[in-house]
Amino acid sequence: MTLKSEYHSVQRIIKNQERILMMIPIILAASSSTNIKLALGIGLVIFIVLFFKLLVGFLKFCLRHPFISLLFLIGGGLGLAFHFLLGVIVIIAVVCGGLVFFALDQFN
Repeated sequence: MTLKSEYHSVQRIIKNQERILMMIPIILAASSSTNIKLALGIGLVIFIVLFFKLLVGFLKFCLRHPFISLLFLIGGGLGLAFHFLLGVIVIIAVVCGGLVFFALDQFN
């Protein structure tokens, strides 16, 4: 076996391992119970709804108060506020998903 053929065989093995690693989340999602899927779905829906409300709220604020939003944009406060509120949205979605887990008795 030449060095070039060994290199190609190693590359094929690495690609196969990458494919297997990419399939793990799909396998875990397929093997989880319906209660877990329900809780994850509710958390995801809450996150999506709140995220779009945040985007619409920021657009409304920027269009209604262009001078203030320009000052915030220059000073960095607009990005800070957006990321802070995005973090709050993620926390709310995770807590709601956890409450659904708790309500469906998934914590044993």
